[in-house]
Amino acid sequence: ESSETILIQKEMEMKIMNKIIKQFMGFLLISGTGWLMDVGVYSIFTMLLGINIFFSNTISSILAITFVFCISTKKIFVSNNNKISLKMKYVIYFIYQLILIVLISLIMQKINFLIVNHYKIEVSYLKLIIKIVVTPITMILNFFVLKILSEKI
Repeated sequence: ESSETILIQKEMEMKIMNKIIKQFMGFLLISGTGWLMDVGVYSIFTMLLGINIFFSNTISSILAITFVFCISTKKIFVSNNNKISLKMKYVIYFIYQLILIVLISLIMQKINFLIVNHYKIEVSYLKLIIKIVVTPITMILNFFVLKILSEKI
């Protein structure tokens, strides 16, 4: 390959990386807003109303994912093809999120149980701390799933 071809390839790779970084930063902002909604509802349910982690996380997460999906598909991710409708993409994303929410909620419940019952540690904001710890993992997963769903399908 010529040096000109390599330079063009590198330039294209940089444009793609810049686009992904820009999208991720926008997604972080939108997801951050959704996360604040999520944590607010979750905190009210668990700490003020005494509702269990699983139910609280499920309800608060559904509200947040709906918000993030609606804004992200309009502002962040540009659909290059419309093989399936936006409604169907939401249904797919919602099912993915329900599976993720159930798994994460069960893991959160187990972590809380272990810390309180096995290690005998009681922290007043333990449930919130657990939510904060798992958030980056789910946010990164959600970015890539929503990007693929919006732009590739």
